[in-house]
Amino acid sequence: MVKKWQKQLEKFSHIWWLTDIIKDLVLNNLSEYDVIKLSWYRDLYRIRKWKIRIIFRKNSTEVEIVKIDCRWDVYKWI
Repeated sequence: MVKKWQKQLEKFSHIWWLTDIIKDLVLNNLSEYDVIKLSWYRDLYRIRKWKIRIIFRKNSTEVEIVKIDCRWDVYKWI
């Protein structure tokens, strides 16, 4: 089963650094990124890199990617 964010990642397949960010996110190695907690949600965070935003949910043991999109479209689902 392909997750929704994986389909969104295909849209940005030309961006080589995006897969590196995803790998770091899965490994919980976020120290070098601009990570901000979304104020209107308890457990959602975002990584910003140029025009791309990665929205993810983080708890003590795992990280779940919610959405990957351009900055003008990423918050429309909320």
